[in-house]
Amino acid sequence: KGIMKINKTLSTIVNINEKEVKYIYRMTEKNIKNRQAFGIEIERQDFNDGQVVNLERDYVSLVASEEKRANDILLLLFNNLVSPIHLVDIVGEYSDLCAAEF
Repeated sequence: KGIMKINKTLSTIVNINEKEVKYIYRMTEKNIKNRQAFGIEIERQDFNDGQVVNLERDYVSLVASEEKRANDILLLLFNNLVSPIHLVDIVGEYSDLCAAEF
């Protein structure tokens, strides 16, 4: 169905309960009906002594049809350290609106 490519990646490492946690935010891009469509993926990696001990990831394939809009959403998620389990709650509305455009 069209190849998805990673357009932009932001990541940060924070300490939560004395554990190192890495959050990775990715903006993805693909073509749908000859139009650009942007999605967002969030990954959380929990480390213990440098080893990944837990991994969570979620993905919404369609959040915006414009790169600037997708980038704004990506920055919002990144700046608020949104975890993968909350991704759909936060971007679901954008996704529904965008899907209607296609």
